[in-house]
Amino acid sequence: MKAIAIGCVVRTVGELLAVRLPAARVGEGVRVHTSMGTVRGRVESLDGKEAMVAPFATLSGVAVGDRVETSFDALTATLGYSMLGRACSALGAPLDGGAPLRGMLRVVRAPADAGERLCVTTPFWTGVRGLDALLTIGRGARIGLFGGPGTGKSMLLEAIAEGARGDAVVIALIGERGREAAAWLQRVDARTTIVCATADRPAAERVRAAEVAMAQARTLRDAGLHVMLIVDSLARYATALRELRAGLREPPGRGGYPPTVLSALARYLECAGASSGGSITLIATVLSDGADEREPLSDAARAALDGHIVLSAELARGGRFPAIDVLASTSRTMHAVISEEHRRDASTVRTALSLLAETRDLRAVGFANAHDDALARAVAAEPTITAFLCQQGATPPHETLKRLKEIALTCS
Repeated sequence: MKAIAIGCVVRTVGELLAVRLPAARVGEGVRVHTSMGTVRGRVESLDGKEAMVAPFATLSGVAVGDRVETSFDALTATLGYSMLGRACSALGAPLDGGAPLRGMLRVVRAPADAGERLCVTTPFWTGVRGLDALLTIGRGARIGLFGGPGTGKSMLLEAIAEGARGDAVVIALIGERGREAAAWLQRVDARTTIVCATADRPAAERVRAAEVAMAQARTLRDAGLHVMLIVDSLARYATALRELRAGLREPPGRGGYPPTVLSALARYLECAGASSGGSITLIATVLSDGADEREPLSDAARAALDGHIVLSAELARGGRFPAIDVLASTSRTMHAVISEEHRRDASTVRTALSLLAETRDLRAVGFANAHDDALARAVAAEPTITAFLCQQGATPPHETLKRLKEIALTCS
């Protein structure tokens, strides 16, 4: 066992602490003993004799000269079956009124080696018809949910969490508004774990909440469960990382994000996936207003994810929920997990949707080709397709595929 290093606080730098801590190592956990209690944190960088520590709490009560010591259990948390049906903060404090949580499992682990990963071969049914029929997600895939404010991201996440065919659901609420976090906490059931760090919490605590949620999902996957991990939101996780890196004086890159932020984001996403025992299917929201689809965070997320679901502000304004823009969305794992019959039916319906989108303006002014049989069939099927893509409540996969076939027959 490594010996405990002891030092003291030298100064504060934004939300970080500069401490004199001989023999400290990057990534090591520490405890800062203040007049108001103990604050846990992590060593983020070293500079000569000083270490920069990101505390998992506010700096209120911290003073120059406060004792600092390395601590293994500063980076541990309660993980596994005992956390199902529970909601906690990034520091393990119960948010559900239940008993205190105790644990000694390390939170941060490196992603699995490439040889330990399995290919995605099984569908992950969400209960949402638009996804299961036309954007089928593979078990172990990593999917981004892109949309601007008011497009129904939270509504869609709630529907997926309720209808998903999986053994466990882990929800990471990163930088969430208190009102929406409270609504999520009321939905905790026996197969769900919620880890929450609201927008008012320090950046290091928001980052840790995402790490604890991933660690819980990995622990359940290692136990043989098929887990759905919801991260809301990936953008706020990256923002918290950027705040920490700014405190470390890292030079900003494209879009104001230091390069280490995007690499940390990629490492985080790589922790999900399928293994020999279980799987983690990740669905993460990414705020996008549609005006700049090449924004660096969106670019990095799209490159690292196995698919993206785009929510349309136009559809949302028209009252269609979920407001999924099927043609702008893609699932790279779909064709690996569906049958040939399902593939043909989905392709037929997507072709009809594409034809309707291409001719919308011409049809509005009466210039569409009235003798185009394919267009005529697509127009006739449009109300049925729209009704299919709108829904309330979960739909079993066999019913979704049956209705998809019926629509495909009317389009062909």
